[in-house]
Amino acid sequence: MNRTQFNKSVVPGLFSFMMDAYKPRSEEQIWRQFCTVKSSKRAYEESAIYAGLGLIPGKGEGEAIAYDDFVQGYTKRWTHRTFGLGVRITEEMIEDSLYPDIPTEMAAFTTELGKVARETLEILGHDIFNNGTVTTTHTAGDGLAIFSTAHTSLRGGTWSNLLSPAADLSATSLQSALDSFENTRDDAGKIQMIRAKWMLVNQSNAWKAKELLNSAYDPESPNNSINALKERNLRLIVSPYYTDTDAFTLGADPVGPNSGLIAFMRRNVSFARDGDFNTGDALFKVTFRHSIEVNKPNSMFMSAGA
Repeated sequence: MNRTQFNKSVVPGLFSFMMDAYKPRSEEQIWRQFCTVKSSKRAYEESAIYAGLGLIPGKGEGEAIAYDDFVQGYTKRWTHRTFGLGVRITEEMIEDSLYPDIPTEMAAFTTELGKVARETLEILGHDIFNNGTVTTTHTAGDGLAIFSTAHTSLRGGTWSNLLSPAADLSATSLQSALDSFENTRDDAGKIQMIRAKWMLVNQSNAWKAKELLNSAYDPESPNNSINALKERNLRLIVSPYYTDTDAFTLGADPVGPNSGLIAFMRRNVSFARDGDFNTGDALFKVTFRHSIEVNKPNSMFMSAGA
């Protein structure tokens, strides 16, 4: 930032400079609502899964019991990436600026750099869902898309966490998704006893979602039927960063402390300031190191929308 770029900052006559930005609705970080956030002290983190035991067979009198083995599965790596952005302002602009609205101090730059850091983390977190049906940026531990109809089970067979056929949000599609999600079996064929706890939708779908989750009667039926979805008490997460306006994703509690969607903050959002001795310019920056992945995505279920 110099006096050529901000030529009006050194000319008298203006009553203010205005930044093209809105005040945030809240400091709430949406991405933290659907993932577990952990710290890390290594260049990367890894998670491995295994399949448990099958059902117990009958045993005849005098016969030996059967034996079974755990089956080690795939390993998923969280590779931390570094993110950073800086601002440079010349010594002359700091000296000559006539307007306090032009940021030249650490506090002003920290505020704006903090906003873009928060926005970047939201986009990174939501990318799990926005690109969850393709293998562009993220994959599950089995190498397939995070949301797939053909995830591989360690003891053979497949399982799905993607509604098929895809459907827009409605009472019918939500009920189908809940039934499919909560009847998912584990790698050994046992029922997982999953219960959905939250639903993620774009803000364009929030009106429909609230009707489905909160109405006493079925909002899609003229027969005065009760709304069975209301008693599920699903927590609604509405996010403008979830880009598909007619898709929805269900989530349950992870089955263990190291399962489900996990984000590592190898370095928390950090701010720094320095000066360039040769030019006298002031330098401001924000950086963080971060990774977000999931090994076995059995605690999430998506309908990608029609």
